[in-house]
Amino acid sequence: MVYYIVQWDLPDQKANLTIYSNKAKNDWLPMTLAAPGVREIRNLRNPLEVSPQVAILVEFDSLQAWQGFIESPDYIRIMRELRILGCTNFDAKVWVPSRYFPESLKREE
Repeated sequence: MVYYIVQWDLPDQKANLTIYSNKAKNDWLPMTLAAPGVREIRNLRNPLEVSPQVAILVEFDSLQAWQGFIESPDYIRIMRELRILGCTNFDAKVWVPSRYFPESLKREE
């Protein structure tokens, strides 16, 4: 399992924000979810309303699946279109399970 977290700030212009919302819902998210090895996508917002404003967490089956996705023409297009629309302050991180505690810990109910 691999977690890929990408964060950014939204476009300032209202018209671009409308295009952004439409592209995310109808293009970028479905395309990402359909990519080989993608298990789940979580769309997050910053409740403090400071930078970064948006975070996307994509869960992949493996590092190979993650690498295949970020090298794909689809991913490259998504990132290019985000920048064209005016998104800024991108940050990306990749996380894998700990060697020492690889399983999720859950509280018993």
